[in-house]
Amino acid sequence: IPHEATGFSGGLKTIIPGIAGPDVVGLFHWAAVLIGIPQIIGSVKNTARDIINAACEEVFRFVRAPVLFYNMVFEEKENCVVPRALYAGWNLQGAIQAYEKAAEMSERIHTVYIENPLRCAVQVIGPDYDEIWTAGKGSYKLQKPGVMQEGGEIIIFAPHIKVFHSNPFMDSSIREIGYHSKGFVQDYLRRNPGFDRNVAAHVINVRGPGSFDPDTRKENFLFQVTLATAISEEVCKSVGLGYRSPESIVKKHFESESCLWIEHGGKYLYDLKREGYR
Repeated sequence: IPHEATGFSGGLKTIIPGIAGPDVVGLFHWAAVLIGIPQIIGSVKNTARDIINAACEEVFRFVRAPVLFYNMVFEEKENCVVPRALYAGWNLQGAIQAYEKAAEMSERIHTVYIENPLRCAVQVIGPDYDEIWTAGKGSYKLQKPGVMQEGGEIIIFAPHIKVFHSNPFMDSSIREIGYHSKGFVQDYLRRNPGFDRNVAAHVINVRGPGSFDPDTRKENFLFQVTLATAISEEVCKSVGLGYRSPESIVKKHFESESCLWIEHGGKYLYDLKREGYR
């Protein structure tokens, strides 16, 4: 499926950063965020994948046994998961080829194309995502260039979510830094070099594209990100996110040509229909 840090999930991602230690995981996600979600998500080949492939090439120098990789493409239905294809490959090059074939099919299945940019979108997040750390995909999946109007709003509607992260330390770290633009976070890390790079990547990814003026310390963003969750208005504002009461979110108020109500929030990537679309 489309992935914010690697283009698509699966493939050699299961090794690097999959089973790597926290330093590698944090560094990789930080490298990916410097490239940016709009450039990575939903792309089969990208710089983040080049990093993964190069790192795994080094790992495979020490692997003596043959390794068989499987990549399954599936489609989620109302009450079940439907397998659509299974691609397999041996060792490094076979793994890369199997991943690329699977990603090409996933691109067709897991991308929803829209006619015009959106003024607002409500991502209805299900119980599978119980923290903003994972529910943030509701923002990621709307960050392809042109999908959101300038000044638009993404609403993450999840009344069951009470925390930014289920790990208290990670949750505290998110509350400490808040959700900000890439430039703001880079400035923060220069002053706080020991801060977790994985958390730093998360807060940029959720907040979306923006700019930062180091002189005025002002930020400007392409769109607003609003939480309609069990997290209070005071806390939302303290971390730089908008707030709406979950009770105020009514489907009929968000069904128009420029608004989109997304029932299975965070599942599908959205993109504009472009020249050559079929």
